Amino acid sequence: MYMNTAHAPTLPPLPMRSLRLAALGHCLLQRLETPLFVTDAQGAVLEANPAATRRIERREGLWLDAGGRLALRQGGRWVPLSRWQFDLAAGRELTLPIEAEGAPSQITLRPMAAADAAAGATWVLATIERVTLTRSDTMRRRFRFTRTQARLAEMLCEGMRPTHAAEKLGVKISTVRTHVGQMYEKTGTHSQAQLVALLHAC
Repeated sequence: MYMNTAHAPTLPPLPMRSLRLAALGHCLLQRLETPLFVTDAQGAVLEANPAATRRIERREGLWLDAGGRLALRQGGRWVPLSRWQFDLAAGRELTLPIEAEGAPSQITLRPMAAADAAAGATWVLATIERVTLTRSDTMRRRFRFTRTQARLAEMLCEGMRPTHAAEKLGVKISTVRTHVGQMYEKTGTHSQAQLVALLHAC
């Protein structure tokens, strides 16, 4: 439909205060060390600060497809952000793990009403944070311990005897001995003293 621009209504200029706030917000976004994105509901990146841009360029758990849509590295594959579109449209905040080299991290997706709220549009504020691992998590990642083995390792590090550990875990002493033998294999140790010394170094 053709519109005569000579008679088109003109929008009032933004008040000076709004312009200053927008400039301040942009400045803060650029200086923020936490990677931060704003996407639409389909995952198309609308805004990204330098920390986020660096992660994408290095493919540190994040990637953009040809359409500029964000994907996360999970389970050894790239999963598009649009996979969680319905949860985000329903107003649910999500925290998801990201696979990347180095320190483990997670992305938090917070739905926001877009400027065009009348159209029901949703924007997503995405922030990335490092995950602080417990000693048990570190042992599981480093030595591929099972959950039970990690719990047993914690008990041994606290000085608990295997018989007491078996009681606390609710298993037979033979089961604890089997776990300890598997832990020796996984860590390359040959005695409980060596195993505990290694685990204390984690």
